[in-house]
Amino acid sequence: MTDPRRDSHDATQSATDRFDIDAQHAELRGHTTHEDAEAGDGNTTGDSLRSHTTRRKMIAGLAAAGTAAIAGCSGDGGQATEEPTMTPTDTPTPTETPTEEPTEMEPPNPDVDVLNYALTLEHLENAFYRDGLDEFADEELMMADVLSPFGEAVRMDVPEFLQTVGAHEKAHVDALSATIEDLGGTPVMEAEYDFGYETASEFIATAKALENTGVSAYAGAAPAIVNNEILQAAAGIHSVEARHASFLNLVNDDSPFPAGVDEARSVAEVVDIAGQFITSDVSLPDGLTDDEEPEQDRKADNDVSDVDVLNYALTLEHLENAFYRDGLENFSDDELMSANVLSDYDDGLTMKVPDHLATVGAHEAAHVDAISQTVSDLGGTPVEEATYDFGYETASEFLAVAQALENTGVAAYAGAAGTVAADAVFSAAIGIHSVEARHAAFLNELNVESPFPNGVDEPMTMSEVTEVAGQFIVEE
Repeated sequence: MTDPRRDSHDATQSATDRFDIDAQHAELRGHTTHEDAEAGDGNTTGDSLRSHTTRRKMIAGLAAAGTAAIAGCSGDGGQATEEPTMTPTDTPTPTETPTEEPTEMEPPNPDVDVLNYALTLEHLENAFYRDGLDEFADEELMMADVLSPFGEAVRMDVPEFLQTVGAHEKAHVDALSATIEDLGGTPVMEAEYDFGYETASEFIATAKALENTGVSAYAGAAPAIVNNEILQAAAGIHSVEARHASFLNLVNDDSPFPAGVDEARSVAEVVDIAGQFITSDVSLPDGLTDDEEPEQDRKADNDVSDVDVLNYALTLEHLENAFYRDGLENFSDDELMSANVLSDYDDGLTMKVPDHLATVGAHEAAHVDAISQTVSDLGGTPVEEATYDFGYETASEFLAVAQALENTGVAAYAGAAGTVAADAVFSAAIGIHSVEARHAAFLNELNVESPFPNGVDEPMTMSEVTEVAGQFIVEE
């Protein structure tokens, strides 16, 4: 492992309220704009799509790296039972009337409809990048008007990073399609699209809108996933979509992480956005009714309660909160902007660094407050802040440790996703998970690394994360 220094109904409802960073910390909340992807009235495609949806919601996809684990968890579920065969005797008597026992078909795997909603969105994103990157040369992308605030280093990153994003979306399509088939379903097919862009700047703006929509679509759908192995893989791709969105917000001169908790969107909201780009008929399969809906694996009895998971998250949030609080007091804005690691960048990016780091620190403080109160509301005792030694001496070292902590936070939330039983707590936690990924993408960029190095973010177990965090804790 790389050294992280471097490289109860009322209680549940109260949890929802306590996790509402919007209400408690309004100054932190900012909704990603979708002015480039808002649906207008009379959207017949959106209406057609919506008519096929149920309470299940679209997710943003599963990465190729998770395909084997997902396919392997299906067993024989979702497959039709084999019909009995009759073997006639050599000399059947007239009274022998072969009869076939009625065969009861097994129901489709309960996650197939969720994955097909995901696939509909991933087809759209894949086609968007595939066609757009064929249309615009690297030079056109680098010279897009929207990138004018930035210097050469950022502008030169854009074509390569967009190619990486496009490759991720293609991998998501392939993995989702294969997984749906392995689960006994039929993958939805790619539609026909009109994205409406004419210039490189419009292409980059639409990319931003699509990626932020993917994050919110996933957040709305994740609570409905039944199988924990699918959920964990889905959490890994959710955070990758958030990394994409973070970078695209940045190059569109917006905040990479406009909210302390990412919002969730319903199927209807996502369809209104996605449907405006779809010019052909798309038919989505009906999902299960509420009566048929099986209970999620994460609701099964286990040795880890929601209070345990929340205190685990709180331990990390205390650590991150203390890190930013103390570090931002230790280094002036000028020291941060002049950090050696930022020497490749010009003022277009470096001048944003202090404010963006202050926002990250405010998010972590808000997470501490919300999780602490939620633990109390659920009858638990919140863990207290410890004493830490983060080991940095220079502004560059501070930024390197920040990168390590944020990426560890992403892996920690992904690893714990399948252990949270209460829907309200899970929904809030998945919204924090993607915000941590937005932080990580920005800090990767500052440390001259890819904001999204993988198509799926790998989870870490509680013991693995505790080992990493323990290196910074000197007194509990």
